[in-house]
Amino acid sequence: MKEFDSLVRTMKILRSKDGCRWDRAQKLKDLKNYLMEEAYELMDTIGSKHYKKVEEELGDVFLILVFICQVYSERNRFNIKDVLKAVDNKMIRRHPHVFSSSFKKNNALKTKNDIVKFWVKEKAKSKKRKNIYERLPRKAPSLLLAYLLYKEKRYLGKSLRLEQIVSGMEKKIQKLNTSGVNGALIADIIMDLSKLASLNKINLEILLRRKIFLKARSLSYQP
Repeated sequence: MKEFDSLVRTMKILRSKDGCRWDRAQKLKDLKNYLMEEAYELMDTIGSKHYKKVEEELGDVFLILVFICQVYSERNRFNIKDVLKAVDNKMIRRHPHVFSSSFKKNNALKTKNDIVKFWVKEKAKSKKRKNIYERLPRKAPSLLLAYLLYKEKRYLGKSLRLEQIVSGMEKKIQKLNTSGVNGALIADIIMDLSKLASLNKINLEILLRRKIFLKARSLSYQP
């Protein structure tokens, strides 16, 4: 795609000796921060009707990703073509029910749930993961980590029962009433809420962010 190739070429020029001092000065640690900022800005726009804003924020995320690839390319580690080729191959490999005729004949992935379970197991196998701990990104916010934890658990067929979750949460809340506020107990209740949310495929990290901003709008500094 000529537009994408043009962006890659632009970034290469900006990082060159005849390019931009600021762009040349950026380190990977800087780009990590920019990526996080741009990702959150993109999240704020997705689902809205401000399509030009979504387009703009997507472009900013693409820019940072191309920027990171350029830095690694300068270090002779890999380039953008390697990244695109690897992810394309991965998508084909993890969708044998679409791309492999022999797999289609010998395996039945009839439902979306079957496909997701297959994906999770194949992903763990290819990355040689022993447990869910190795799946969790260390830099992610806690509520997102809890969501990922219970989502993976659900995909592995380890059931989460509504009655058990609610009953356990009620007991912990009662203990708070009788024993007083306890940080560990509050954390356990938050984990139970995360289980409950996961059971209903609700991402508490995203939901709570929305609630916080809605509440913030209602709180005025003016009397």
